[in-house]
Amino acid sequence: MEEKNKRTLKRDETTTKILIAIVSVLLIAVGVMGWMLHDLSKREKRLIVKEYEVTIEKDKIKEELQYLLEDYDMLYTRNDSLNEEIIREKEYIIELIDELDGVKNYNYQIQRKYEQELGSLRQIMRHYVYQIDSLDQLSKRLMAENIEIKGDRERIIGELDEVVHRYDELELIVEGASIVKVTDITFDFLNHRGRSRSRARNIDKIKTSFILQANDLARSGPRRVYLRIIRPDGYPYTDGKLFEYREKNMPYTVHRDIIYENQRLEVSIFYDLTETLIPGEYRAKIYMDGELIGQASFLID
Repeated sequence: MEEKNKRTLKRDETTTKILIAIVSVLLIAVGVMGWMLHDLSKREKRLIVKEYEVTIEKDKIKEELQYLLEDYDMLYTRNDSLNEEIIREKEYIIELIDELDGVKNYNYQIQRKYEQELGSLRQIMRHYVYQIDSLDQLSKRLMAENIEIKGDRERIIGELDEVVHRYDELELIVEGASIVKVTDITFDFLNHRGRSRSRARNIDKIKTSFILQANDLARSGPRRVYLRIIRPDGYPYTDGKLFEYREKNMPYTVHRDIIYENQRLEVSIFYDLTETLIPGEYRAKIYMDGELIGQASFLID
C-alpha cells in the first residue's frame, strides 16, 4: 500500500512539472505573440505615417505644377511664335498633372522626376519672361520714335486733307520685334549710261540703296520689297501696280525680290524715269511684310 502511494505521489509530481512546463511555454508564446503584435502595430503605424507623408509630397508637387500653370497663363506677348511655345509648355504641364494623378505607387524616385520637371519648367519660364521684357522694351523705344515722327505732322497738315483718301502711310508704329528695320538710305541719280548726274534734265534713273538690319526674330526666306517715290506734288510715281498695306491697296513705284536670312543685307532698287524730274523735295518710302520699314527724302534743284 505504501509503495502504491509513493508511485501515485511521484506520478502527481511529474504531472505538475509537465503542467508547469506547458504553462511556461504558453506564457513565453503569449509574450512573443504580444511582442510581435506590438511590433506589427508599430510597423503599421510607420507605414500609415509614411503613406501620409508620401501623399503630402505628391499633393505638394501637384500644387506647385498648378501654380506654375497659373504663372504661364499670365505670360503675354504679341509675338506669335513665342506665344505658340508658351502654349506648348502649358499643355505639357497639364499632361504632367494628369500623369501625376494616375500614379499609384508614388515613391522618392518618382518624386525626384517631377521635381526635375518643375525645375526645368521654371527655368524655361524665366527665359520667356526675359524675352517678353526685351520685346516690351523694344516696343517702348519704337513707340517713342513714333511719337517723335508724329511731331512732323504739323509740317504736312496743310496737304493732309487732299491725300488722306489716297494712301494711308502716316501710321509708322512697328508692332512686334519681328519687323526688319532699314538704315542708311541713300540716292544716286544716273543717266542712261549709268553715270551719276545732278541736273534734273540729265537724270534717267533713280538708284535707291539701303541696308536691311539683322533680326533673329524675323521670318527668313524670300521677300518682296516695295518702293514708293512720291513727287513734290504729293503723288507717287507708278504705272498702276498695287500692293496691300494695312488692308488697303496702295500704288507703288517699283519692287525687288530678295532673300532675307536674318543677316544684315545691302539692297539697291533702280527706277527708270518716264518723265523729267521737277524741282522740289521727293520722298521715298520702303515697305516689306506689309509694314513701312524705312523712309527718306531728297531734293532736286
